[in-house]
Amino acid sequence: MPVSVTLLATFLILSVAIVAHRICLPLLRNVRAAKATGLHYVIVPYYHYNFLTARLMSRTLLRICDVLCSRPPVTSWRLLVTSAWPLKLRHSPFKAFGTDTFLIVAPGGIILNTADADVIAQILGRGAEFPKATEIYSSINIYGKNVVSSDGPIWRYHRKITSPAFSEKNNQLVWKETLDRSRAMLESFIGPDGRFRTVDHIARDTTRLSLEVMGRASLGEKLEWPTSITNNSTSDKSCSKAVSRSFTTSLEYVTVHIVSIMALMALPEWVLRKTPCVAFKKSLEAYEDWGRHMRSMISKRRSELKAGSSETTATDLIGQLVRGQDDLVDGKSQSVSLTDSEVMGNLFVFIIAGHETSANTLQFALLLLALHPQSQKLVQKELDKIFGDRSVSEWSFEQDLPVLLNGMLGATLSEVLRLISPVLTIPKIVAPPSQKIVADGRETEIPAKTLIRLCIPAVHRNPNFWPCGPPTSLDRPAFPLDNLDNDLEEFKPERWLDPFPQYTYEALWRNENRSSRPPSPNSDNKLYTPAKGAYIPFSDGQRSCLGRRFAQVEILTALAVILSQYTVELAVDEWASDEEVEIMGLEERRELWSTAHKKGQFALQNKLVCIITVQLNGTSVPLRFAKKGHERFYDL
Repeated sequence: MPVSVTLLATFLILSVAIVAHRICLPLLRNVRAAKATGLHYVIVPYYHYNFLTARLMSRTLLRICDVLCSRPPVTSWRLLVTSAWPLKLRHSPFKAFGTDTFLIVAPGGIILNTADADVIAQILGRGAEFPKATEIYSSINIYGKNVVSSDGPIWRYHRKITSPAFSEKNNQLVWKETLDRSRAMLESFIGPDGRFRTVDHIARDTTRLSLEVMGRASLGEKLEWPTSITNNSTSDKSCSKAVSRSFTTSLEYVTVHIVSIMALMALPEWVLRKTPCVAFKKSLEAYEDWGRHMRSMISKRRSELKAGSSETTATDLIGQLVRGQDDLVDGKSQSVSLTDSEVMGNLFVFIIAGHETSANTLQFALLLLALHPQSQKLVQKELDKIFGDRSVSEWSFEQDLPVLLNGMLGATLSEVLRLISPVLTIPKIVAPPSQKIVADGRETEIPAKTLIRLCIPAVHRNPNFWPCGPPTSLDRPAFPLDNLDNDLEEFKPERWLDPFPQYTYEALWRNENRSSRPPSPNSDNKLYTPAKGAYIPFSDGQRSCLGRRFAQVEILTALAVILSQYTVELAVDEWASDEEVEIMGLEERRELWSTAHKKGQFALQNKLVCIITVQLNGTSVPLRFAKKGHERFYDL
């Protein structure tokens, strides 16, 4: 036999052996384990948490299938193998499968997906049996381990150290700074002629507002947002100059390129420094530059703490992290302390995740209110009642914030977070040897190391757990794949208010096997309380978001400042000038607004992506702010 034939045969045999060992046998083991649970399962060809494999397959196998095959149904492996399906499909796969909990089985592992509030409550309430899947967060350790990526005793220490930075005393500072910076943001919307200009990219302004509030309330720094970097299309040349200018300029560059930077940091340093790729070098430069800024801030705060120069230096976030390195904290000896890299890692994750969550949620709130002027009118009517003729400087954190939180404005924020939560899923993992849960009314045993995804967009739209009524339009559903017979895909803040119409409860009581029932609206003028596990924009249980109250205070305060004086409307510059709008009749303006409304709805339904947090990517919905009483489309 020729040598070439022998080599080819050997190669083929080895290839088959490798495929069998790495793919076929593991897949068969995982299928058997999935069958044993009794849960519905879907087999997929690869494990999407293997980043390199998923990236390769999405650009090859899935694209070939899209070309050669027809459009897949919501239950197809071609959709469920992707990481973004909870955002794109929401509750529709669960409804199609006839269950709120199902498995995805791949050669690399098993993934349990659930939109069942009862299951979610079990998992979040049993932290030891279902710990956080911290390996998924290893990419955010680019500066060091942190409270998000750690678990066990290390996480508990990180949490203990950082918690005081989110006290109610600090939230009063958040309130004060947001009042100030929100007014400054509004002033920046006024053009040279004294009229409000169109805001093409409101996300830039909400990001600036959020960072400035965080800088003052958490870092003890006055952070000025840069003007040289404003979007993803900024030239490489300007980026290169900007990354060495300031903390905020470096932050914006890192934020824009965060995914590529996290991927690059996984490579050996010599590869990054020797590569001829300009983009690699820019990202490395930004990473190192922002690291220098953080080290400088930490060094400054350490000096202030030693000197005892300010009472706030010990209680804000950066002060708490520096104190976490001391052997003694509040006179008590510490068995562990934070390393320099852990201080950096925590500072990084709180700044990135914290300011993005608040900025994006505020952006979505403004967009949704502009798309739903009737809800905005209800908010403004309530704000008029709360504040009367008082100026913003006379508003009270202790008296006014609770009223805002438990009224129409609080309902608006809750509804925004129900429809567009900051993250897509909450990942957990099954601790060895295996764990039992109750799903679909019966006990089942889940194998060890099964990854669990608590699918937030799905459970937030699950009619088994939410008050709902009929859809606004049967002919034009808000989301064509699911919830065609109810309004859970629609923005309706009123669903959180008391009293509800009687029909809203019917869907909540259909399934008699539910172990928990959604409680009725509170009778003490507070918002509706969903069933435990049904509403998790900030997670729940011991690993719930530390910055939840911080974000609520900031967003509610900013919305109150804006909507107490102004109305946010959809901008129509793309179709008509201001002069043309002024001479239009009612029907013409209604048709013009409808065109802008369709474009805005399309963006929110089809252009959302998850890059650390959920955000609009590659598009924007232009807005126009108007003094109350001077709106252009409010009487339609």
